Amino acid sequence: MKFLKRLVVALLIIIVLILVVAIFLPSKRNIEESRYIKCPAKYIYAQVNDLKRWDSWTPFREGDTAMKIILSGPQQGVGAVMKWESKTQGNGTMTIVEEETNKHLRMKMEFEGQGVSYSDWIFTEEGDSTKVTWSLELNNLKYPVGRLLGAFMPGMIHKSFKTGLEKLEKVSENYLTMINTFKTSEVSIKEMEKQHILYIRDSSKCSEVGTAMGKAFGEVMQYIGMNNIECTAPPFARYLLWDEKSDKNIMECGIFVKGPVQEKNRIKYAELPAQKYASAIHYGSYETIPNTHAAIDKYVKDHKLVVIGPPMEIYKTDPQKEPDMTKWETEILYPVK
Repeated sequence: MKFLKRLVVALLIIIVLILVVAIFLPSKRNIEESRYIKCPAKYIYAQVNDLKRWDSWTPFREGDTAMKIILSGPQQGVGAVMKWESKTQGNGTMTIVEEETNKHLRMKMEFEGQGVSYSDWIFTEEGDSTKVTWSLELNNLKYPVGRLLGAFMPGMIHKSFKTGLEKLEKVSENYLTMINTFKTSEVSIKEMEKQHILYIRDSSKCSEVGTAMGKAFGEVMQYIGMNNIECTAPPFARYLLWDEKSDKNIMECGIFVKGPVQEKNRIKYAELPAQKYASAIHYGSYETIPNTHAAIDKYVKDHKLVVIGPPMEIYKTDPQKEPDMTKWETEILYPVK
């Protein structure tokens, strides 16, 4: 009995000591990990900003391969949401709440039953590398359990962040290799018959053309689906203005359709007349398409042709179905006479 009493007293003393220690532990913690990656910031940023790409490098699935991931809102940028459900790692939600293109991302982290924290990503180019810093603010750690966990969590989180950054490095460097792998077909003259199109005319910064195009294509495809309109060819874009000095472009993004169709609001219908084009196929990422534009421009000058309208790109490969950018095909056409 004396032993049991002493054991109980000892346990009580330990519990009291722990509770006392917890009083003096901070209610906030900041955890940070950095890594230098030999890759331009914009390519690394793209892997983090696009929540669909997290699956290729995130360290958090390692603890639970059965973790359920649900994405909602836009695929990237402010408003993009990732929700996870895990029997071993708990449930939670991550939302991108701030972004500075290629420089900074801030994410709101909501851990079920544990309150709200914030995670930041900072991308700083230094020479031929980019310093990537991943941090997490643990706020309002509850007394006593939250504060005690806060004393032990940094070690585990540092390990996860380090693993994640190592994977991000491999993914980003592979991405850079794929981007720089491209080829251009032989330029030739192509005759196209009259085409019917549904399109949206929009403008954006040259540096944000992908986001603007994605939104425009989404609107047009939704309208086509709701009205059972038949498509006859892959999506296209015509560039009415492209000025990198002022970082501005004006474009028409649309779909080839069968026959005249009704337009609505900013979704317009038009007919493209039968036309002769200087044409070539670009094989590779959209980043390297200017090389094929340059090849067509040279062909036009060498053959003393005259460009009589905006260039057009037809996106023959769906990036959602083909992740290997070296296999993407884009047909580029310049109307000429």
